[in-house]
Amino acid sequence: MALHQEITTIERAITCRVCGSNNVSKDGFYKDTQYYLCKFCNSKFSGTDCYPKMKYPKELIIKALTYYYNGMSYQNINQTFNDLNQINIPKMTLWRWVVAFSKIANKYVLTLKPELSEVWVADETVIDVWGQHYWFWDIIDSETRFLIASHLSSTRNGKDAEKLFMMAKLRSKTRPKVIITDKLAQYDKAFNRVFYSNLKENRVIHLQSEGFESETNSNLIERFHGTVKQRTKVMRDLKEKTSARIVMDGYMTHYNFFKEHDYLEGITPAQAGGIDEGITTWGDLIRLALDNLKSTPRVRVDWEKVFEVR
Repeated sequence: MALHQEITTIERAITCRVCGSNNVSKDGFYKDTQYYLCKFCNSKFSGTDCYPKMKYPKELIIKALTYYYNGMSYQNINQTFNDLNQINIPKMTLWRWVVAFSKIANKYVLTLKPELSEVWVADETVIDVWGQHYWFWDIIDSETRFLIASHLSSTRNGKDAEKLFMMAKLRSKTRPKVIITDKLAQYDKAFNRVFYSNLKENRVIHLQSEGFESETNSNLIERFHGTVKQRTKVMRDLKEKTSARIVMDGYMTHYNFFKEHDYLEGITPAQAGGIDEGITTWGDLIRLALDNLKSTPRVRVDWEKVFEVR
């Protein structure tokens, strides 16, 4: 009798994950998963703890993103799920998870503005996207180690440098006092377009790196680029620019929110910048991102329009 009551309670608690209605009925099984049909909005969904339109539990998707951004290939993730969960998830499915949920999370973190220090360091490096060279531009805060902005381009011109500075300016709550770059000529004009001001209180100084041994150098971001190049060796999904950009932004998100630093005494850049929001796992980040889809659409639309976020 107790068992019957428990099952009934669970079934009554099931609501539509699209409209929230509890007017649902069972709609058959697919691969041992019970599906339901909402009689109010006609949506079909699984009865397990899944994200909308997903048939696998949230736990597997969260683990897949964590494993991937920690350095595992899709082949190794597939093998891990086989060994630990006795489930075979195709590599293409894993790839779709990483791209889809990275995209959702990346857009959400753009709404968070960190408190940064007065010195930022910018640089660019080449990465391989399915045999073709692209430029990966990024800018990092010297104190919090927060990656403020990044973008991927097929060119290395002034507009690309300007785009990086504009993204960083819009992303940060505070204005820097100093920006350090290498001696690439395109940075000068881009810097003046974005940061030049006649007002003394808004003035930003542009310094060029004088080499590894000098006090003015870009060693911090160059070390990060070394890490990026190692990571992209197993990013075999970088087959075209759109997915490559999403995955590279996902790596930036992972770095900011889940990478603990010895320099920061064991906390993450997001914590140092005051925007951790209680986020400790990809699951926390995805939950907040999905909640945020309806609450702050304007931020996403503006960013997408200006910077071609897809």
